Amino acid sequence: MATVIHWTHPHHTPDGASSQVLEDPHIPYGNLSKDARKRFANLMMDSAFKIVFGLPASEKTLIGLLEALIPGKKIRSIKYLDKEIPGFFLEDQKTVFDLYCESEDRERFIIEMQLNPQKNFRERVLFYSTFPLREQLLKPVEEQYLRNSGASRKIQSYHLVPVYVISILNFKLKHQKEASLRDGLLSSYSIRSDQDGELMTDALHFLFLELPRLKYKKDEAFRCKTMLEKIAFVFRHSSFLEDRPVELSGELFERIFHAAEVANMTAEEFLAYQSEMLASFDQMAQREYVREEAFKDGREEGWEVGLDEGRKEGRKEGRKEGRKEGRKEGLEEGRKEAREEIIRKLAQQGIPVEQIQDLL
Repeated sequence: MATVIHWTHPHHTPDGASSQVLEDPHIPYGNLSKDARKRFANLMMDSAFKIVFGLPASEKTLIGLLEALIPGKKIRSIKYLDKEIPGFFLEDQKTVFDLYCESEDRERFIIEMQLNPQKNFRERVLFYSTFPLREQLLKPVEEQYLRNSGASRKIQSYHLVPVYVISILNFKLKHQKEASLRDGLLSSYSIRSDQDGELMTDALHFLFLELPRLKYKKDEAFRCKTMLEKIAFVFRHSSFLEDRPVELSGELFERIFHAAEVANMTAEEFLAYQSEMLASFDQMAQREYVREEAFKDGREEGWEVGLDEGRKEGRKEGRKEGRKEGRKEGLEEGRKEAREEIIRKLAQQGIPVEQIQDLL
């Protein structure tokens, strides 16, 4: 059955075509507009992230990413889990992760891509971590059944395998000591003693890869020395590259770049990716509009404040100048009146006016 692609955005529409019928399941890469013809997808988009890391065929790529982010971690295999976890109460909504998986040792990994900063972001991540922790002891569906039936079940053991919550961020977090970040890019947390750092439990770990902390531009892959720097470089600049930089060698990066090639997407994958990109552009435009309006309002408010301040300063300066001018005029007026009084008194004594003028 043919797949129909409806080009709904003129910026991405091939000339003279409002729709394209594809017999091949892959996109007509040669027919795409120049702007849409990026060789590699933007890995910060959820749809592209899923293609590169979230499919069963991507298992080795995901393992490579996890081992690079978690020091000393060795993983033999990964099982992808359902990203939708039902709430523990009937009225609760489902929690949906970008990627949720389990190693052969039953360790759980939540991987999330976060483009925009959020209020109370760390608390939100902490809340997410409670689902795979509790699910190890009691499945949400099972708990709902027990609640509805009135039955009970006693948990025999509270043994928990480690849960890793990994967030790849397109913004910076605030840190008391930024020098403590690994390679200046990754912050990690666990539950430890406030006094000596003793690990209380190995059951919970948080890692935040903060992409904007990488300062290298798209043509500066040669400056990346560590694995973390190279991974951050790929996430930040993949969609701007025409070829895989020679500095990004090795099996992991070969797999990433191969999976990220737009030409390798199916039509369905490409539609999802393009739709997400357009939505992202719209969001950026909306945020830019809000910023411009706020700047405009602030500028107008500042102008009004400045005008008021100017009026106050003007009145202040006016009073100052008025006093100065008043003193000057007063002195001149006083001198004039004194001169006239002298002339009047001398004239009364019979001195001719000509002599008086010569005297004064």
